[in-house]
Amino acid sequence: MSSSQRISHPEALRLEHVTLQFPGTHRPAIEDVSFKVDRGKVVAVIGPSGCGKSTILNLAAGLLTPTQGEVHYAGEPVTTVNSDAAYVTQHSHLLPWLSVDANIGLALKFRKVPKEEREERIAHWVGLVGLKGFEKHYPRELSGGMQKRCAIARALIYNPSIVLMDEPFGPLDAITRLELQQELLNIWREQNGTLIFVTHDLNEAIYLADEVVVMSKGPGTIRRILPVPFERPRQIGELVESPEFSELYNELWSLFAAERKAAA
Repeated sequence: MSSSQRISHPEALRLEHVTLQFPGTHRPAIEDVSFKVDRGKVVAVIGPSGCGKSTILNLAAGLLTPTQGEVHYAGEPVTTVNSDAAYVTQHSHLLPWLSVDANIGLALKFRKVPKEEREERIAHWVGLVGLKGFEKHYPRELSGGMQKRCAIARALIYNPSIVLMDEPFGPLDAITRLELQQELLNIWREQNGTLIFVTHDLNEAIYLADEVVVMSKGPGTIRRILPVPFERPRQIGELVESPEFSELYNELWSLFAAERKAAA
C-alpha cells in the first residue's frame, strides 16, 4: 500500500483481540482489546492507573509488539516503528540545547525540508501556539505550559496523519490546561488528522474527543465506548452549560469510579 493510500484509508487504527504481556510478569498489561479509530476522529482513552492506556499508544506507535492479536494502521499490520505517527508524551522532552524554533523545526530538518520553507512553517506554528517572541529562548527559560505548547507544535508541524498524546496536559495548572485544550481544538480544525489521547480528566475527554474508550482495571480490557454528542467547532465554555455534557460526564464518572474501586 502506498503512502497516499494509507493516508486515505478510512480506518486510522484497529486493534484486533490484542493481548500484551511483558516478559517476567504474571499477568497481561492488556487483554483481548479490540476497537477501531476512523480517520479524522479524536478518541480519548480513560481508565484507572495501570490498566494499559499508555500501552495502547505504544502499540499504535509500533514501540511494542502484541503477545497475541494484531494492530493495524491504515489497513496494514504494524510490525515496526510507525513513522506516520507523532507522539506527545507526558513530559515535553524538548532538546535543552536547542531554542524554541529549532525544537519545533526538528522534524522538518530530519525530513530535509528546504530552509526557506522550514522557516516559514516554523514561524506559522510559533504564532499558532502563542510563542511569538520566544523563538530564541531555550526550554529552561520557558514555563511548563510554554514547553508543552512547543512540544505540540513540534509534533504537528509536519502534518502527521495520526497523533498520539499521553496525558498531554497532565502537569499543568487548571487555567493553562483549559487554554491549551481550546488551542488544540482550534489547531485540529486545520489539521483534519487523527488524534488518540490518554487522560484521567473526564472533562478533557468530553471537550476534545469524538469517542471515549473506557478501559477496565488491569489487565485492561474495553469496558465501553461512548460517543461524544457535540458538533465541531467547539467552545469549551459553552459545552459545560449543556445538559448533554452533564449526562455524559455522570455516565463516564460512574464507569470510571467503578473501575477504580475494583482496582483498589
